[in-house]
Amino acid sequence: MPAAKALAEVDHFEPVKPSKEPIDFVKLRTLDFSKYNDGPEARKELASIVRDAMTTKGFFTLINHGISEEEITRQVDIGHTILKRTPPEEKLRLKAQILEKGSYPGFKLRGLWNVGSDAKDRIENFNVYRVMSQNEQPRALEPYRHEIQDFIDFIHKDILKKLLTLFALALELADEDYFVNAHSYEGHDESWLRYMEYEAHHDDRDSGGKTLWLNGHKDFPALSLLFSQPMTTLQVRDEHDEDSWKYVAHTPGAIIVNAGEIMSWWTGDYFKAAIHRVVEPPRDQMGHDRSSVFYFTVPNDDVVINTLLDQSPVLREAGVAMAYAPEDAPTSKQWCNARVKLTGQSKQAANGKTGTVVEKVIGNVTTAWFK
Repeated sequence: MPAAKALAEVDHFEPVKPSKEPIDFVKLRTLDFSKYNDGPEARKELASIVRDAMTTKGFFTLINHGISEEEITRQVDIGHTILKRTPPEEKLRLKAQILEKGSYPGFKLRGLWNVGSDAKDRIENFNVYRVMSQNEQPRALEPYRHEIQDFIDFIHKDILKKLLTLFALALELADEDYFVNAHSYEGHDESWLRYMEYEAHHDDRDSGGKTLWLNGHKDFPALSLLFSQPMTTLQVRDEHDEDSWKYVAHTPGAIIVNAGEIMSWWTGDYFKAAIHRVVEPPRDQMGHDRSSVFYFTVPNDDVVINTLLDQSPVLREAGVAMAYAPEDAPTSKQWCNARVKLTGQSKQAANGKTGTVVEKVIGNVTTAWFK
């Protein structure tokens, strides 16, 4: 990613030091993008790693992707600065229309989502579309507008393009640009960049004395990209044991990639939309806030999402079933707007015992939350 020029001042976010406690980390595959341009055979090998990761954990770690650790730190600081410098009245005016329209751009204020035992979340985030002029932006963003746009553009046009190509190769699609074209940069969709901060807190009412910061869930986009940060809070549920959750380890400078429900539908659940949650950190990291940067990608608005049986010999050989009858398959925009409205609104998942599943029907589509 090209180096920025004449960078505007930011309020630096000081991340917590890595935990020294013994932690049971999940074992994730690592995808090394330094090999991507080594030719067709190298890309096939990378695609096989994608296929293995997506048919087991639903997560993998991406390294050597073209954005330096310093640039990631800069983006964390930019997000922290926007959240810190924007006054409450402006945040309220530019509040994301989550419940009203199922739309994320703008500020998501603390206390909107249900988590834990009858608790409200302590999460604040700020979200932007890749076409930043679509929405009014806060004054605090303006010194960083070009940096943010460059960051989004590199993620979508370079990192995401490569990832989506590898996903197509993993499924042996005849058109290796199928997913790339479905996520055309020039098209309109609900993909978004997110700056997200968790306020440190603890609540002994939660089971096991461990505060749940965000309920167990499957992401709803096609792919989610989390820039790795040092606080040990993200957990993935074991695919064979609903009571077993393992932490995702921090890899400096890496991106943690996971598939969402859209990718699961495209593959008839051959690729897993992993169930994950966020809990409070180990004792030696308590009392610190958590600040993260994400890019969530969904197909262009009018793309109809259904299982690619006709296009993928891998899926046919695996014997997967179509996710939906043709008349029931949702478009990207229908699914995204409806799904966003329901995020964090289910109290049953928050209050239930471990293993609780709460299903919600959205049009012809069913989604779920987990604990």
